[in-house]
Amino acid sequence: MLILFPNKQAKLETKNITFQQANIQPSDAILSPKYHWEIPRTNMYGSVIKTDHAYEMFYQCGNSLRIGYAKSEDGLVWERPLINATDLTADAHDIILNEHAKSIAENTYTKEYELTNIVAGYHMPSILYEPESDKPYKIFAFGEGGYRTLYSDNGQQFTEYPNNPAIELLSYQNLITEKYWCSDVSPCFVDKGIYHAMTKTYELDDQQRTRRCVGHAQSDDFESWSEAKTVWIPSIEEDEIAKKRGYQWADFYGLCPFRYGDIFLGYLWLFEIDHELPNGTHLGKIEVFLAYSEDGLSWQRLSDQALLPWDLNFGKNGGMVTTASAPIFEEDEIKVYYTDSNYEHGFHEKDFTKEIAEPVWVVRCAQLKKERLVGAYSVEGELTIDISGIKFNRLRLNLDCREGELALSILQDKNCLFEHLINGVDQTDYLYKVSKGLESESDEKPVLKIIIKQASLFALEFLDI
Repeated sequence: MLILFPNKQAKLETKNITFQQANIQPSDAILSPKYHWEIPRTNMYGSVIKTDHAYEMFYQCGNSLRIGYAKSEDGLVWERPLINATDLTADAHDIILNEHAKSIAENTYTKEYELTNIVAGYHMPSILYEPESDKPYKIFAFGEGGYRTLYSDNGQQFTEYPNNPAIELLSYQNLITEKYWCSDVSPCFVDKGIYHAMTKTYELDDQQRTRRCVGHAQSDDFESWSEAKTVWIPSIEEDEIAKKRGYQWADFYGLCPFRYGDIFLGYLWLFEIDHELPNGTHLGKIEVFLAYSEDGLSWQRLSDQALLPWDLNFGKNGGMVTTASAPIFEEDEIKVYYTDSNYEHGFHEKDFTKEIAEPVWVVRCAQLKKERLVGAYSVEGELTIDISGIKFNRLRLNLDCREGELALSILQDKNCLFEHLINGVDQTDYLYKVSKGLESESDEKPVLKIIIKQASLFALEFLDI
């Protein structure tokens, strides 16, 4: 049994415990615009996956209607293979030439195509990898007429499912401003055989402002989807975060959920807005917060502090931060892929007046020790866990008590069956044998009590080995 944090299990009680997120430090870019079709952006509206032969990255580039492809042996150094004949002048969905069109182009010596690393022409893609499926690579993305679904056997050439769009175009009109707003963001994930799309929806607030919200739709087969319904609306708490950063209010630009232990964590893209442009969208900046949920539908932020703030790498010139649809969980680390820009949302609108000399959006990777996205921290607090029915003889702890200590004890019927003190260590796999003395004839439920003093516990695992 493995416990990660935050954890709201009925068998777990906390006292004076704070769940703290990772402290991510600035890092160098691992992917930036290289080819002319990528300028000015290589950004994560997209996904990074790990297959049995490589890390593979699918990212947005160029005019935001192109999905670029890169691969890597270590997830840090990337190459961009030129794999597809591409007509960059064609409509977005038609930029990748099929084999017949490519053959005609080659035989007639036309120069309308060139080899690129683009695999499809869509906006805001999520790539799912299911190796046991006959269609192992799947794309859920925004395109003509709404959200569309595609599949591939190799991740480099994609085919649309029949009967697209999978979700018809979702548009919302603000009757006060008479503007129409279109849903074009919908990070997608699969959990226990069910596909989930966190579709952007819109609601009007009491000031008649159009607010971006998180919606949800689901599918059993990736082709037929339920109606998208709003599940999370920004509140005054998010507006206060924006105001502290110098903005007026905040919307939910997107939410990227992923499994973390027995709950969901999610990258929440918080859009901090200055004002609405007269002839276009909103002007503002985006930063990423960590959110959590027990069921994938009811969400709350972990902290008022951003996990990935917009000024992390570009300082005051930072603009938008977005993430891959999920981290890569390795045996000994977590790779957090994200992208940031030196320009704000609204940069491409005609009402945008600020001069940006060299606009750019790049990919970065933060590397964390395993299981350390969130930790249980306290100056002096405790965790109490009902361990009845759990068969174990060892405990594994992922902890940092270099400046403090963790005191472990197993209690039953007011008797201490076991105790152990840990201090001065920072380990992801601290093992301790606890089998001796656990036998008891009492009917009282045994509990494991962990007293935390100026320390963090990131994971607790009960082992029977």
